[in-house]
Amino acid sequence: ARAGFHWVRQQFPWEDIEIAGKGDYVDPKWGVNTWDKYDRIVSLAEKHGLQIIARLDAPPAWTRKMGSAPGWTMAPPDDLNDYGDYVYAVVSRYRGRIRHYQIWNEPNIYPEWGDQPADPAGFVKLLQVAYRRAKEADPDCVIICAGLAQTTEETPEEFKPRNMSDLLYLEKMYLAGARGYFDVMGAQVYGLFTGPYDR
Repeated sequence: ARAGFHWVRQQFPWEDIEIAGKGDYVDPKWGVNTWDKYDRIVSLAEKHGLQIIARLDAPPAWTRKMGSAPGWTMAPPDDLNDYGDYVYAVVSRYRGRIRHYQIWNEPNIYPEWGDQPADPAGFVKLLQVAYRRAKEADPDCVIICAGLAQTTEETPEEFKPRNMSDLLYLEKMYLAGARGYFDVMGAQVYGLFTGPYDR
C-alpha cells in the first residue's frame, strides 16, 4: 500500500479450501478451518486499502477420477457443478468485501488445463457454470475471464494442440458461447520473449 498499489490478485486455491472432500472446510493435517487463512488475507487487504481480485482455480484431487496423477493437478473437475459450488461458496463468504473474481488462469496452455489438449469449448462450459453461480451469490460481483497465455503455437486441429494461440483460443471461445458469461476479459501483457512493449 505504501508503494502505491491499489489492487492485488490473490489466488484462492480450491484445493486449499475443500482439501479432503466436498463441503469439508477443515485441513486434515492441521485440524484448522481452511477459511481462516483467507479471512485473514481479506482483512489485511481491507486494513491496507487494497482491493482483491480473487483467482478461483486449482481443483482438489477428489474432484477428478485421475486425482493428482502427474500433470493432472490443474485439470478441471469431472463435474463442473462441483466447481460452481466452490465459486458460490467463495463469493457468498466474501460478498461485500471482494467484488472481482478471476475464473481460472491461462486455460489455453496444457499446464493450466491438467496436461490435456487446449479445449476452448470445455473452458467455456466451466466459465458459464462459474458465472451463473457467482452471480447467484452476489449479483454485483465482477467476473473476469482468465487471461490467456500469449503463444503463437497453432498445432493443426487433428493433433489436438496442447497449447493454442491466445487469439485462436479466444475466437473459439466465442464460437462456443462465451459471450455474456464474463464482465471483463482478462489479458496477459507480459509479451513473449521480448517484453510487453513488443508489438
